[in-house]
Amino acid sequence: MFKTLVLVIRVIWTVVVVGTATVIGALLGFGSHGWIGAIGFGTAGFGVGALFAACPELLVEVLAGL
Repeated sequence: MFKTLVLVIRVIWTVVVVGTATVIGALLGFGSHGWIGAIGFGTAGFGVGALFAACPELLVEVLAGL
């Protein structure tokens, strides 16, 4: 039961972080460079989101530095 709960929480965390980073990247890219920027920045946001989802400590350090 505990392993299943941890797995569900990790999946939710990954989906939220990667999705948020992708959307933020796409919005920033679209605002500054149009559709091509949205695709490029969205892809970069996906990569950064995957990194933050895999290593939450890195996300905390980045947010603490703001």
